[in-house]
Amino acid sequence: MSLYGKDSHKRIAKAVGFALTIGTSAAWHELTVLLMFRLTEAERAGLAYAALSSLSEDNAYDVAILALFGAVTAEGVQ
Repeated sequence: MSLYGKDSHKRIAKAVGFALTIGTSAAWHELTVLLMFRLTEAERAGLAYAALSSLSEDNAYDVAILALFGAVTAEGVQ
């Protein structure tokens, strides 16, 4: 990776590590901004697919609804 990886991919890999380590909503929001700036839409879609596929069906649904609409309650989108 260090020899042949694209610079933008190396920077994103480091940023993901920081977001995981810090773990705050602000850190995840900042990662979102970096993802938009440094990766193509296809690359971001691949990451989203991989992350959602790693979750249980209920959690994947809740996260997708939260990402798309901004809020989730026990009854669904608010």
